[in-house]
Amino acid sequence: MRCPACGNEYCHIIEETETNQKGYGFFKGCCGYIILGPIGWLCGLCGMGNGHTSRRAFWICNNCGRKFRV
Repeated sequence: MRCPACGNEYCHIIEETETNQKGYGFFKGCCGYIILGPIGWLCGLCGMGNGHTSRRAFWICNNCGRKFRV
């Protein structure tokens, strides 16, 4: 692989990972409190932790440090 900026042939691959997770749902907790009382606050935890993970691979030039995709 050649760097498009400097033409160097010594590049390596890296992978970036991004994770998004949901937190406590205040609206769900309020509705649960109205319907079920104090125990209903726990309804805000429903769906918590259902996150999304995305991975992307990039090349990095060892000479100039440019990050690029192929």
